[in-house]
Amino acid sequence: MKPTTASDQQNTALQLRPARKEDVDQMLPLLVQAIDDIAYALAGEGDHEQAMCILREYMTQEHNRISYQNITVMEQEGQIAGILVAYAGDDADRLDQPILDRAGRSTDEKYTLVKETRPGEYYLDTLSVSEPFQGQGIGRALMAAFEQQGKQLGHTRAALIVEEDNGRARQLYERQGYVQDEVILIGGHAYYHMIKPIQAL
Repeated sequence: MKPTTASDQQNTALQLRPARKEDVDQMLPLLVQAIDDIAYALAGEGDHEQAMCILREYMTQEHNRISYQNITVMEQEGQIAGILVAYAGDDADRLDQPILDRAGRSTDEKYTLVKETRPGEYYLDTLSVSEPFQGQGIGRALMAAFEQQGKQLGHTRAALIVEEDNGRARQLYERQGYVQDEVILIGGHAYYHMIKPIQAL
């Protein structure tokens, strides 16, 4: 019998599942790692600690953009290796309303919440892989899961944004069939909005 290697154990132990509220401590750093300054626009707060508390609340609540309800995790033996945040573009206004309505939200222009998706799209809000798990194909697996979710929900178009100066990520998405259709300004940074046709199931 062939001995089980560490990589075999790692691959067999990886599990894709819907996120749970109790995952928040592991999910929050991955979210912030991926969206960077957009985190402060979402929170409507410039102080780091306060912003993290606000985002933590959003992730454990329901019916908002970054709710656990919209997150899928890749897990290995209790460790979250990566997260995928996705939702229908048709739901964007409804999902953003609780964020916009939060008492105490800053009205400063730099915290303006920009709608990143369009009606008719299944939108990849965030994809993030934990550093110890990078380079193992988890990002590709999460991308495939995102597109499969979109198909199962009846969408015919997938969408995402990528920062203008992130050429590496843009090339990766282009190789997967995504094409730029517009530029969106978020917090003073330019992002390419990219779309890909998918076949609904």
